Amino acid sequence: MIESIVEERSIETNLNEQQKNFIAYFYKYGFVGIMLDWIEKGMDENYNEIVDDLEKTVHGTIDLSIKNFTDNKK
Repeated sequence: MIESIVEERSIETNLNEQQKNFIAYFYKYGFVGIMLDWIEKGMDENYNEIVDDLEKTVHGTIDLSIKNFTDNKK
């Protein structure tokens, strides 16, 4: 899912596959880490609150990551 978002958002850029994969993997591992912590803590916390917090945290950041990679092309 994250990979498809990165792919869609980077259509008009010249990012290579390695850069796109890095961005997608960064967010994927953040999401997985939060879910594993939730599971480890007994899944007592309301998952809707976690999803809301995740959405607030990553809102616009994938686009910013793509822009940062594009602006800092080596």
